[in-house]
Amino acid sequence: MANSIKNHSRYGFIDTLKGICCLLILTHHLAFYGPMSDAAYSLIPGVIDFLFEYGRMAVSVFLVIGGFLTGQIICKPNVFVKKSVTEFIWSKYLRLVIPYLAAITLAIICSFIASRWMQHSSLSASPDPAQLTSHLFLLQNLLGYESLSAGLWYVEIDFQLFLVSLLLVFLIEKLSPTSWSYARTHAISMGGITALTIASLFIFNLNETLDTTFLYFFSSYGLGVLVAYIAKEKSSYFLLFLLSDMVALSLYLNFRMRILISLITAIALCITYQQQWINARIWANPIASLGKMSYSIFLVHFPISLLFSALFSNLYPHNPEMNLLGMGLSAISSLIFAAVFYRFIEQRNTTHPK
Repeated sequence: MANSIKNHSRYGFIDTLKGICCLLILTHHLAFYGPMSDAAYSLIPGVIDFLFEYGRMAVSVFLVIGGFLTGQIICKPNVFVKKSVTEFIWSKYLRLVIPYLAAITLAIICSFIASRWMQHSSLSASPDPAQLTSHLFLLQNLLGYESLSAGLWYVEIDFQLFLVSLLLVFLIEKLSPTSWSYARTHAISMGGITALTIASLFIFNLNETLDTTFLYFFSSYGLGVLVAYIAKEKSSYFLLFLLSDMVALSLYLNFRMRILISLITAIALCITYQQQWINARIWANPIASLGKMSYSIFLVHFPISLLFSALFSNLYPHNPEMNLLGMGLSAISSLIFAAVFYRFIEQRNTTHPK
């Protein structure tokens, strides 16, 4: 691996992917949660249908990227010598939860204001202490509480996936005989990640009752971890071929578009990383700039959209053109507010990519 890649804390290709995908998630939520999209539907039915049905598929890309970045951490030799496992977990928790709690506060305020103007299923009731506590510990969906904003489930799942991946590698390294080489121990660790990924692909990901747990989503996240490992190996294309065959078999047995997108993303990450295209000049673009603050966009866009939904549904309840304008203004305002949120909350909290 070239040092020019090894020493980068951010990757332009990944930021570009994240920028595209966070815009898809933002517009998916505008299409999914009315009432503006309901009123504007007659103008752009195909676009709204597409965003409603397929915009959410962008989550698969985020899952693979998350696994890839985690894989880059756990694939380093003696990673737990330089930093303890509890330090990794606490650092990850703080990076996620401080902006997340600020966004929850924003969501509660915006939902309260919007409820004065409209009644809609997208609005959340005032939270009770137990619900707030479940959000604080990223357990709301596991414990059956209503999420206080759209998409917060992903933060919970992301933390679960990171925690499981990290602990799996840590325990294998900790329990391995001291006489074993790093290469042997690490191969066993990656074997554990592979086994969990296969189990998710062929079993857990087929059971939608598990979609509040890491088991359901490890099919995508595990692919990211594995291609981070594969990209560092000399026999990478052979290993990538074997991994692709495994996923192809699972798709042949039970086709899922989100898994196909995960596979394509994993292959793209592996190839661009190994061929040193991951920081090519083409990725220094405005979309990549959005990708850098994708977590902030992800957190704040829905509360902002509630305010616009309340305003435009009140002023123009049956006007398609004005509600389409409201959707556009909501998206632009969300990006502007996210930039402020990123600068003063997320960026102050961490200098590491999500």
